[in-house]
Amino acid sequence: MLRLFDTVHGEVRPLALREPGHLSMYVCGPTVYDLPHLGHGRFTLVWDVARRWFTFQGLNVRFVSNITDIDDNIIGRALREGTTETAVASTYEDEWWKAMAAIGVARPDEVPHATAYVDGMVALISQFLADDVAYVTSDGLYFDVRRVPDYGLLAGQPLESLRAGARIEANDEKRSPLDFALWKFAKPNEPSWPAPFGDGRPGWHTECVVMSLDLLGDGFDLHCGGFDLKFPHHENERAQAVAAHRPFAQHWGHNGWVMVGDQKMSKSLGNFTSLTDMLERTDARAYRLLVLRSHYRSPIEVSPTTIADAERGLARLDAWPGGSRYRRWPAPRSSAERTLPSRGPARNWSRVSLRCWTMT
Repeated sequence: MLRLFDTVHGEVRPLALREPGHLSMYVCGPTVYDLPHLGHGRFTLVWDVARRWFTFQGLNVRFVSNITDIDDNIIGRALREGTTETAVASTYEDEWWKAMAAIGVARPDEVPHATAYVDGMVALISQFLADDVAYVTSDGLYFDVRRVPDYGLLAGQPLESLRAGARIEANDEKRSPLDFALWKFAKPNEPSWPAPFGDGRPGWHTECVVMSLDLLGDGFDLHCGGFDLKFPHHENERAQAVAAHRPFAQHWGHNGWVMVGDQKMSKSLGNFTSLTDMLERTDARAYRLLVLRSHYRSPIEVSPTTIADAERGLARLDAWPGGSRYRRWPAPRSSAERTLPSRGPARNWSRVSLRCWTMT
């Protein structure tokens, strides 16, 4: 029986599957407005290894990971560079896949793009309006979190506690500082889509709930991502599914941050090194090894020192008799393809790496 640490319950639990022998898995993907950073590299590697392990255990895995191709950051970059949002998204999606290929991450079975699912988001928001779960302000439509009794489940905190610690935004029309944008009304020189409640574009939190339920169905097995997405993004996804009376993910998994000193690495903090830059200066396998030998829920530091240590470990593996034959593992063409050899030194190497990355 496969067991996984479940964020909701805060403990290791059996991975109960909706359909025996089949695992449906959704991982939140990138917003494509810049080069991928090392934190992106970590979460994709963590859940890529999980997917490979599930497949190796005999499960038929359907793996879905999205691309957010419309967002404030994409719009901002397009305006600064005098280009279009489509051009920005296309450029950095290409960079994303190049980096993923370099570190050996397999392509998802499905890669939904947010702009292809706007109609579904409009339908969901319309349902929320009809059910009085959403309300209108001067700049868009917002979700009323008070309508979800267990809001805060993923954060592990009650609504009142979350409200007390929330950052107060400039929009004083919101009923609660925790209420989040479902739809942003159209602004000059920004892309927009038609909707019965006013032309505009979707909010970030609505994208993944629509895409995951459309492709994986009600009550899919596993929803994953970085720890920083647990709240508010994943909580807001879950809240919308609850409000829509749709069974959502049965299990939640989150990986730890990449750290720089005592801070997590992120674009918003301005302290990230792009994955692309690192790959130009070091063996991509060293970063993969650094991630694999760390506990997936613990923070890791990526620095010249830790990369150099991983490179030394990689050299020892390459020097192992027969090891040079397995310097790169092929990416699966489909989730059903077993990628780990059934015998020989490569299987041993794979087992060592996977045991270092425990599911507990």
